[in-house]
Amino acid sequence: MHDLNIEPLEELEITTKVIHEKIGRYEVDTIMTRRKGLHWLTEMSGERVLVDESATMDSGEKLGTTLCFTPHKDIEVSEEERAANRELIKKAAIKAMIDRGIW
Repeated sequence: MHDLNIEPLEELEITTKVIHEKIGRYEVDTIMTRRKGLHWLTEMSGERVLVDESATMDSGEKLGTTLCFTPHKDIEVSEEERAANRELIKKAAIKAMIDRGIW
């Protein structure tokens, strides 16, 4: 597995769980580790990235490791903006379900 060189800037909430899954012809126990809280990590390209949360899914030597993260943004979003964005998402989801005959 790639060394992420994690450098926490605050206390991280770390959760780990094992997920038994079938990927192609392989049955594997994937180890999923999530880290919530501001931290630096080194992505697969070698670039250092400041993130709000990250997750790794390690499916073993044959299938490898996946890294996902949410880059940190210094922009504070107000609760009103969040509510407006949630409303737009709801409207888009309803329209998509109506268009597909689900609703």
